[in-house]
Amino acid sequence: MTYEYIDRAISHSTNLSIPDWIANIPCLCFVEAGLALVYASTSKLSTTSTSSVTGVYLLEEKIDCGNTKFTKFIHNVQYTPHLKPDHNGFHIAEFLVFTQHVQYIKTDGLAYISDYQGSNTLLTDPQILTHP
Repeated sequence: MTYEYIDRAISHSTNLSIPDWIANIPCLCFVEAGLALVYASTSKLSTTSTSSVTGVYLLEEKIDCGNTKFTKFIHNVQYTPHLKPDHNGFHIAEFLVFTQHVQYIKTDGLAYISDYQGSNTLLTDPQILTHP
């Protein structure tokens, strides 16, 4: 949603010179995730067998932080960056605050994502805040 908003704003701009900061827009996405179900088979010498789910696991893509650490960019009870301005991930946190504004506007105030955390490219475990 946010990247589409940015692309549309750039394409509709009447200013032909593109500012340098556009090259520094973080390229972020959420980790791939899925559920793994564990089944237990119950068969007692019958020709039919049944199985039931005995366990459920959430699997997520591994976040490789490289030379950086796993970072909490925005806490779920704040609307400001969780990092200090001199932190090397501060520009990402500021961009994520911008994404919250875009989400809030585009959903007419119904929802936005908070609790941003992860690496400089992959995010995980967000909180989706809604208002009825």
